[in-house]
Amino acid sequence: MRGSIVIIVLLLGIVVATGCVSPNFPAGDAAVRLPLNEGAGNLDFLSEGEVWILRDINKARASAAVPLEPLKASRGLSQAAKDRAEEIARSDAGVLTSEEERNRLFERVRRFGTLTGSVAEVRSHGYPEDTVVKELLSGSLFQKGQSRPYFMDGEYAVMGTGCTMAVRVAPLCVIIVASEFKEGR
Repeated sequence: MRGSIVIIVLLLGIVVATGCVSPNFPAGDAAVRLPLNEGAGNLDFLSEGEVWILRDINKARASAAVPLEPLKASRGLSQAAKDRAEEIARSDAGVLTSEEERNRLFERVRRFGTLTGSVAEVRSHGYPEDTVVKELLSGSLFQKGQSRPYFMDGEYAVMGTGCTMAVRVAPLCVIIVASEFKEGR
């Protein structure tokens, strides 16, 4: 009898542990999918807070009036986003025109893989990682001319995020979305 209880407890522990390391996270009654872009491998390139942001993005997409497919997590786009966050934190970008910013975004993304189609960037500063998506969805962080964050656009299929604490108060996070992205080496 005692051996049966130990086996049951061990099996329950394995089931719980397996569920905790799964890339699918609970979101109310449904699971939030966090698929990986082909070639991304696993999520070890992200911090816990960055995983939280990507999970919340897919939760928001699944909860849209017309549910959207989950975005795939990309290692290359996350590296590009992290580079951008650190660049902004250093303030060495200077004042750029929107065309210069767009060109730098394309250059940065192409350093980490092959981009096909559209790419966009969303920034957040002053909010902890677990509230970034909520703040972006509230509209308080929209950039001029945007009616919603780019990650809520069905045109995009791949995403990456990078955050840095190289600034005061709270993390500076950048989210990059692309319609199609092939991971670099």
